[in-house]
Amino acid sequence: MNDLRKWNFKVVLAGPGAVGKTSIRERYMGKGFETSYLKTIGADFASKKIQKDEDLITFQIWDLAGQDSYKVVRSTFYKGAIAGILVFDCQDPTTMTNLKEWLDEAIKGSNNGILVYIVIANKIDLKEERRVSRDMALEFCNRMKTETGIRFYYSETSALTGQNIQETFEFLADKLLEVNNIKDAMPFAKTNGIIDLDDYDETPKEVSTVSVSSDSVSSDSVSRDEFTELQDRIHTIEERLNTIQTIIKKIVEKIQEEE
Repeated sequence: MNDLRKWNFKVVLAGPGAVGKTSIRERYMGKGFETSYLKTIGADFASKKIQKDEDLITFQIWDLAGQDSYKVVRSTFYKGAIAGILVFDCQDPTTMTNLKEWLDEAIKGSNNGILVYIVIANKIDLKEERRVSRDMALEFCNRMKTETGIRFYYSETSALTGQNIQETFEFLADKLLEVNNIKDAMPFAKTNGIIDLDDYDETPKEVSTVSVSSDSVSSDSVSRDEFTELQDRIHTIEERLNTIQTIIKKIVEKIQEEE
């Protein structure tokens, strides 16, 4: 044990509220899944040690609150993070599109110190309710990669069944050792459930062979055109809200001047 190389890796679990971040963390920590959901207050912290050959890794997992009311507070928790796990709910396309804001927040809060990013589509056990297919998620991740130059990895999980959660964190451990130039670390075999967006960009046909089948996605799934239209609507609403906020601000300033 004394001969082991010891590592402390800070990992942030980020994403909108109620997408399953806390459940993913608890499933990985071995607590199992609890059906009752409690809103994260600011940030929850947990740690777990794993051994990979000659390396003893301590994951410091920070579960960040997804509610906007905690935005100012949670920005401080990115400092010192080396890995970011961005989680969305595959039942709700807006939780995926919102990840761009979370990515910007992570980049700024960590001072661009995060070296490995994994995007997780959670709740894949709810097949009938699924509205974001794997291909749609990969296209979204690829756009983020093009805009930011960041290399992303993509995983699909279920906190209810535990599907692909252990494998995702094992993969993360391998990648963190890799970015720390531990060349003699013995990597796990390539995980079929995790996609490197660099591979998706270069060989899209190979990725399409593992796309979600029609049996996995309900007939109500959002098409690509509908998804693009949804994004346009979101942007339009945001612009209108900004305009309303500007008008209200001017009205308040005028009232204050008159007083």
